[in-house]
Amino acid sequence: MRIGKFLLVMIAASGCNSDDTATGSDTDGDEDDGTTTGAAQPPGTSTSPATTSDAAPTTGDGGSETTGSVEPPTTGEPEPTTGDDTTGGVEPPGWVPKGCPEIYSQDILPTFEIELSPSELAGLKAEWEAADDDNKPEHPVKQFKYQDQIITNASVRLRGNDTWWHGQNKMQLEVSFNTYNKKGRFQGLKKILFDAAEYNRTFLRDRLAMHILRDVGLPAPCANNARLMLNGEYYGLFTSIEKVDSEFIERYFEFDEGNLYKKGGRWEKKTNEENPDESDIKAFDAADALAELAPLMNLDEAVLAWAAEAVIPDNDGAWAGGLNLYLYNDPKTGFNIIPWDKDATFDRVEPNVDPYTYIKPNDKGRPQYEIVTADPEWFARYIAAIEHVLATGYDVGVLHARMDAWSAQIEAAALSDVNKPFTNKQYHSAVKEMREFIAERAAFVDDWLDCWRGGGKKGDTGQCVP
Repeated sequence: MRIGKFLLVMIAASGCNSDDTATGSDTDGDEDDGTTTGAAQPPGTSTSPATTSDAAPTTGDGGSETTGSVEPPTTGEPEPTTGDDTTGGVEPPGWVPKGCPEIYSQDILPTFEIELSPSELAGLKAEWEAADDDNKPEHPVKQFKYQDQIITNASVRLRGNDTWWHGQNKMQLEVSFNTYNKKGRFQGLKKILFDAAEYNRTFLRDRLAMHILRDVGLPAPCANNARLMLNGEYYGLFTSIEKVDSEFIERYFEFDEGNLYKKGGRWEKKTNEENPDESDIKAFDAADALAELAPLMNLDEAVLAWAAEAVIPDNDGAWAGGLNLYLYNDPKTGFNIIPWDKDATFDRVEPNVDPYTYIKPNDKGRPQYEIVTADPEWFARYIAAIEHVLATGYDVGVLHARMDAWSAQIEAAALSDVNKPFTNKQYHSAVKEMREFIAERAAFVDDWLDCWRGGGKKGDTGQCVP
């Protein structure tokens, strides 16, 4: 059983790049780097590949990624030696995840251009109106362009569950660069995704939520916003989200040969598809006790993922019993949760939903969460992880500063987006409401933690009894 020691340590600020956050400071006067000091480390997080690094990765080229490592990051430079022949060489730094691809940098608003033949565009629109999940074929693009880079052998298809968006005029799209050439890539990526959920009226939910998840040390996709031109006309503002695929796994995990699964009606295998063996996910699903689950799953990473989604909160992820998650069976640490699709976050629920007992209506089940948090030791670690997330990833001043900077960056593109399924007034109202929600949620979670900090016990319904 993989159970780390229960440690509480002081952690240092993660040192985000200046383009990763707003340039101002938070309300307490701390530097706006997305972290605070003095937070409790979730016990055992060092088993996660995202938090074992000796150096904090950056994009190295103006990108936006930090790991939010729970250990104080170092520069990654070798320690100086004395020159004594007996001292020997310096140990090289350990493996660290690669930073976000440059197109997800937080200080840019990229514009992508897609050109389709009239017949292919008509077919794409017809499929969107039909809202049939089983009919989303690839359409060849005449040209995909970003700045001075042009690709002519890409394809585009609809993405998302179209039944949710029936009647919405703004299509959500996925561009693939490996459809016709398996080695085809764009800036190292097989695909790029353009998301436009109707209720993501700030255009910032995925972007901010994924940033929080990475800040606290989780393997979460990169995201920013992007303008999309379709056949020479401005089609709209989107959330540009990194695809969770083999390229993501290679970027984030030291050992990338494991199986990746996406949750749906059943677990869908996304890597190693040529190998029909799915005994690993079957064993995972069959585990109904902690002793059976612990050898299969990176419990430290899972506890941190559940805690982060609980704080944000996320109404449709692993914590709430939703479908929006991947699992990666890392050969080193077992199954790791990879968060996904965060447009149902923040004010999709009330700010006072309980970080332990809440479960979404019509949930899809969360047996692993229930098994782990039923254990007193692991439940204590879950509470410590929530405290860690609140301290290192949910600083109200930092989140407000990010929202302000990003809203200013995208406002012109948002207001001129004639295909968005809401008005400009609704856009401005949504930004205000999301800012207010963040402050209310942080205050509620802090008060909720006070009960557990003060020795509170689980009541009959699981809520804290002082």
